[in-house]
Amino acid sequence: MAVPFILVFFIACLFTLQAYWPVEEGIEVEVPTKEEPTEAPEEPRSLTLEKVDNYPLYVLRLGGDYGFSEFLRTGVLNFSFGGPGPSCACFSASGNGSDPLFGRNFDFPSNPALLLFTDPPDGYASVSMVDLGYFGYSMGRLPEPDGDLEVLKMTPYLPFDGMNEHGLAVGMAAIPSAEPPYDSGRVTIGEIQVIRLLLDKARCVEEAISLLGEYNVEMTDPPIHYMLADRAGSSAIVEFIGGEMKVLQGGEPWQVMTNFIVHGSGAPRIVSCSRYVSAYDGLRGANGSVVMAEAMGLLEVSSQTSTIWSCVYNLETGDILIAMGRKYNDALSFQLPLAQ
Repeated sequence: MAVPFILVFFIACLFTLQAYWPVEEGIEVEVPTKEEPTEAPEEPRSLTLEKVDNYPLYVLRLGGDYGFSEFLRTGVLNFSFGGPGPSCACFSASGNGSDPLFGRNFDFPSNPALLLFTDPPDGYASVSMVDLGYFGYSMGRLPEPDGDLEVLKMTPYLPFDGMNEHGLAVGMAAIPSAEPPYDSGRVTIGEIQVIRLLLDKARCVEEAISLLGEYNVEMTDPPIHYMLADRAGSSAIVEFIGGEMKVLQGGEPWQVMTNFIVHGSGAPRIVSCSRYVSAYDGLRGANGSVVMAEAMGLLEVSSQTSTIWSCVYNLETGDILIAMGRKYNDALSFQLPLAQ
């Protein structure tokens, strides 16, 4: 009787393995644990890259899941981004009441750039700008539309500014220091993943601030602060000082942020940054009421020789104006369909 019993036991084991062992059908993203880092998401499977400017600027549209909601469960990502930090300028302008705008200069050594459209099934559609230098590309090594573009599946995790379908815009700028609060019961995410979090999950400035307070933020080199603006005309600057999150709500129909800690600085009365002064004075003179071309003009006067891109986001219409490499006369127009 021993032999039949062993055979029966062996067959039972086979049926158990068949029922419970994961069978690979297509490409799946494994749900991460604290011990198992999130793998680079493998959806969407097709990538179509379009070159739209000779700077160069590329456009990529990702309509599928890039695993960000799973990433938010642990904050662990099995992918490293390279490159030093940028200096930048951001402003909001809501004085005309109908078309609030968000302007942004990204100042950094020259790299190819990407305008990224995303529409995840578990978040809001958005458009964002990505510096491809953080993905191994350079002016001497450009992405090839017909080449291996697998690394671009990770670009949703590194947006430097953007706008979502509800008219929320987010940008960042480097500052000398930042000390975020830490709660061991919260998930920790990177300083740039914060922008993806807000674009994917928040509809307005108020929601964005509340959501940001639910996560630890890991500041790297350099630390940064954030500017938020929405289609209702609200804006805020978020900074981390002494283990606290400080929120500076816009008190005028405009707000400006560059590369110094605004909280406690004396701004806008006492400011040594000429780029801040140029943008602030221009917006104050217009009482925050500017059209997109005028907003781009303010970005031009506050730009530097290292400005890679200048973007103006219309938070009411979804229109986007982008000038690459300070070629303000050759600005490109795009649009993100906004939710009604």
